[in-house]
Amino acid sequence: MRRLIALLVAAVVTAGCSLGEVLADYGDPVDMRSADLVGTWRNGPHRVIAFAENGGFTAEWLPYDEFDDFLPVDFDPAANVTGSGTWALTPPFDDPDGPASRVALSFRELAGTRNGRGAFELSALRQGGRVHLVFFYVGPGGNSWTAYEKCEECPAGPGPVLSPSTPASRQAVPRHTR
Repeated sequence: MRRLIALLVAAVVTAGCSLGEVLADYGDPVDMRSADLVGTWRNGPHRVIAFAENGGFTAEWLPYDEFDDFLPVDFDPAANVTGSGTWALTPPFDDPDGPASRVALSFRELAGTRNGRGAFELSALRQGGRVHLVFFYVGPGGNSWTAYEKCEECPAGPGPVLSPSTPASRQAVPRHTR
């Protein structure tokens, strides 16, 4: 009987942890156009991603937990994770005929190092009448997300947006290959 109760408790705890993710409503996919994306997107005063018409982007204070496997081994988790590279609008992987609600990011530089590995993306979602660009990732507390809103009144982004052909500096190797 004790085993049955222990098994039942374990099943309820497991289901409870997963149930929140199943029932979570992050919003509806947005069919983005380049004109919708180009500009400055913010999450608070420091997290900024600036998208340029030429397909380039720059970013400041990216979420560490989304990129930690691609940062230098000695990178300080409290430091500014900067990045630059190119962007493309595409449909989600699970719905290739769906709306262009995925912003695929190819990093030329990440935290001051060259990075040609890894696929990163932002999901374009509408919630409460507002469009957000969202990173979904696993952080120390479990599943996490960081959302950005477009800022029409904001000053220019974190610096000059690099052209897709701008060279990068030193090379970083993902941690899982070290």
